[in-house]
Order: sequence, then structure tokens, then C-alpha cells
Amino acid sequence: MGYSTLEQKIAERGIKKSVIAAAAGITTQALNNKLCGKSPFTWPEVLTIQRCFFPDMTKDELFRLESAG
Repeated sequence: MGYSTLEQKIAERGIKKSVIAAAAGITTQALNNKLCGKSPFTWPEVLTIQRCFFPDMTKDELFRLESAG
């Protein structure tokens, strides 16, 4: 389970994961763990990521948890 929509949008827009992680106050490794579903995003992280990098998308669109396969 992971956040493939969010990962896809990060790649499409050419945003560095380190920049997103810094804005959210976490390490790049922590961001990667959250993207692949190993640990959950906190609500403040969700708000920051959506507001700063994807204001044109809803939180539900970005953070839809998808199962692998």
C-alpha cells in the first residue's frame, strides 16, 4: 500500500522529495517511508504538502492510499 498518486504528481512536477520533506519538517527517508505506506502521514504534514506544492488538488486526491498490485 502506498501513495502512488502523490508520488506520480511529485515526479510529474519535478519536485525534489528533499524539498517536500524539509517543508513538512521530516527527513527524506521519513517521507519515502510514508509514500510507500510504511508509516502514516500526520495531518499537519498532509496540510503542508497539499498547500505548498499541490494547491490545485484536493487532499483526498493526493493522499488516496492505494494497494499494490
